Amino acid sequence: MLNHIGTMDVETDRLILRKFKADDAKDMYNNWASDPEVTKYMTWKAHTNIDVTKGIIDSWINSYENKEYYQWAIVLKDTNTIIGSISLLNINNKTYSCEAGYCIGRDFWNKGIVTEAFKTLIHIGFTEIGFERITARHNTLNPASGKVMLKCGLSYEGLFRKYALDNTGNLVDIKYYSVLKDEYENVIQC
Repeated sequence: MLNHIGTMDVETDRLILRKFKADDAKDMYNNWASDPEVTKYMTWKAHTNIDVTKGIIDSWINSYENKEYYQWAIVLKDTNTIIGSISLLNINNKTYSCEAGYCIGRDFWNKGIVTEAFKTLIHIGFTEIGFERITARHNTLNPASGKVMLKCGLSYEGLFRKYALDNTGNLVDIKYYSVLKDEYENVIQC
C-alpha cells in the first residue's frame, strides 16, 4: 500500500520545492508559462495572459487537500524565484506506479536544475511514498528532456508512435523511460 503524503516542502542544494501559492502567478507567467519556446513540446499552449496562469494555480491549490496530489513549484534558493514546476501524476495505487512531469523557464535550461529536482522526487517517491515504478515521457522532438531522464537513472523503454497530442492538437511520437525501486536502491548503495 502506498503511503501518500501530499505535496510537502523539500529542500535540495540549490532549490526549494513547495506548494504553489496564489502570488506565484506573476513568476510562473513571466518565467515559463507564457513562453511558446518552453511550451513547444508540451500538451498545453503558452498562456496568453496572466489570468490563465492564475486559474491553473488556483486549481492546483484546490487540489492540495488531496494527499495523492503532488505538484511542486521549483524555487531557486538564492533568489527566491519560481522558475518551473514538477509533479508526480498518473498515480496507480494498484501497481504502485506514477509518472513524473516537469517544465522550467528557458533562462534556467542546461543548469542541472530539473535533474536536481527530479532526483529528489524519485528518492521521495520510492523511500517515503512507496512507489515501485516511476516513469517519464517526452515528445521525440525534445531530446533534452530525455537526457534529464537518463541522468536521473531512468532507462529507455520504447517509442510510442502517434501516442499523444501536442499543444497544437497533432499526434506526436513519445519516448518512455522508467526506473524501478530495486534499481534505484542498487544505485544508491554503490
